Amino acid sequence: MTRSSATGVCQRRSRAQLAAVLVLLVFGAAPLALAQTTAPPKKPKKGAKPAASASASATAAPEPPPPPPPPPEPEPAASASAEPSEPAEGEANPNDSNYTKEDPAKKYNFVGVRYRGTIVPQFMENLFVNNGATVYSNTIGVEYDMRQDGKSLIPWAAFTSYSTGDILFLQKGQPDQANEYSIVNSGLAAVYLGIDELWSMPLAEHLDFEYGFGVGIGVVFGSLQNNWVYPATAQTPGAIKSSSSGVYYQECQAISSGPSCDPSAHQNASVAKVGGYIEKNWFQGGSVPVIFPHIAIPQFSLRYKPLKVLEARASLGFSITGVWFGLSVDYGLEKKDEAGTDKGKAKDKNKPADKDKDKKTDPGDQDKKSDGSLDWRDTL
Repeated sequence: MTRSSATGVCQRRSRAQLAAVLVLLVFGAAPLALAQTTAPPKKPKKGAKPAASASASATAAPEPPPPPPPPPEPEPAASASAEPSEPAEGEANPNDSNYTKEDPAKKYNFVGVRYRGTIVPQFMENLFVNNGATVYSNTIGVEYDMRQDGKSLIPWAAFTSYSTGDILFLQKGQPDQANEYSIVNSGLAAVYLGIDELWSMPLAEHLDFEYGFGVGIGVVFGSLQNNWVYPATAQTPGAIKSSSSGVYYQECQAISSGPSCDPSAHQNASVAKVGGYIEKNWFQGGSVPVIFPHIAIPQFSLRYKPLKVLEARASLGFSITGVWFGLSVDYGLEKKDEAGTDKGKAKDKNKPADKDKDKKTDPGDQDKKSDGSLDWRDTL
């Protein structure tokens, strides 16, 4: 073998050895490279944002748009939200105590007391008997005024006393003699239930003229003394002078007190009315009534209302028991108008709840970051 050929063989051997070394290096480094590419990703540190893969970023759904803001709440109706307006300067306030104007569509109620005095003049008694005297009776009671549109309906209950002193009467159409006279003393009383109805005509501020009528029914109780008499003198204790003849008469204490005290001196007399005789009532077969009507037609009043809760009446009328006048004072049951307060409460009660406060937070919104990026869970 020549020198040149030996040199070529050595070079080829060196290249073969170098190639073998390179192959070994490649195969030794391949597992390490493969291990590095297949190793699982490290967990991101707390608070750190893991990087998203290119394929996940490409396939992830676009971020949904933010929800639209809630629509504005509608304005409450004027009737529900409007507070009662204050009266203009110089205008009367309906809530003032001296505001007495009445709404025709509204009902007003009053409760109070009344007094009536009834006069039976002697000339009225002389339509049925002679002599007699002017009689005065007292009535006290309670009333309830139900008023609307200028009209008052007044139920009432009252007590009336018909007490009198001794009164000398002569029977109508009979001769003026002792056996036709009698002395009457009343201890009667009655309890009445009735109703008045009155219509009003305004005369001035706070003042009305009223006209109407009243009816009722009463239960009579007590005693009526009726005694025969005999002639006496002016010096006789308790003697009463006749206005027609000028003769004095005294009550019969017994049949023997005088000729006119004997039942035989009186036509159709079945009992001796002497010694303070008490007349029997209807239930006992006598003439004293037990039930008695009250009829007052017409009656007139002046109604004065100085305050919202106060009214007074001065009245005058005619009834079957005589001419009467009356006074009454009533307290108003009207309440102060609190409509404004009630409306305010209704407004607060009906106010819709705040939707933003009641709205639940979307868990997905918590995963979205302020910079618009997606959480790592959105890439899966």
